[in-house]
Amino acid sequence: MVRFDLLSQDSLGALAVSGWSAERAVDDDQWVNPLQDEGYRAHPLAREVLRAVGGLSVEPVSRVGPNFDNDDPYNFDPLVAGSGQRALAMEVESVLGGEYFPIGEWLSYSSVFVEVKGRVVAAGMGWIWELGPTFEDSLELAVCANRPLVCLHSDPGLAPWPHP
Repeated sequence: MVRFDLLSQDSLGALAVSGWSAERAVDDDQWVNPLQDEGYRAHPLAREVLRAVGGLSVEPVSRVGPNFDNDDPYNFDPLVAGSGQRALAMEVESVLGGEYFPIGEWLSYSSVFVEVKGRVVAAGMGWIWELGPTFEDSLELAVCANRPLVCLHSDPGLAPWPHP
């Protein structure tokens, strides 16, 4: 269950500016059905996230993180993140284990995936980053840049970024 009540006032404010409210509930089938046709399997948490924030673009309130520039919004468009990206999702699943579903894009147009148990990661350009153990943690990182960005994996020949 997504716990918006656990978010900081900064994150809640950024969500509100983007068009979110606690009562927001959009039809997630518009994203889930086409992605399932590509081989993804939607899980209850992914569907809950999309019903609450799908279609929104949340601008960061802090543009400088401890070890990264936070220039991009947290865009909740799972079709942009996942359509044609099933191989990337399979790589994430192979490297990290679990079952991931796309929920949007973040930094440098990386694809953001939520795992059935709650973990949120971003992947692209040969890297996989930890956004948080929960959706709420991922939102705090993407909006408030409140902790270092951690590189979980880099492809062979590619140094981890940001550097540990």
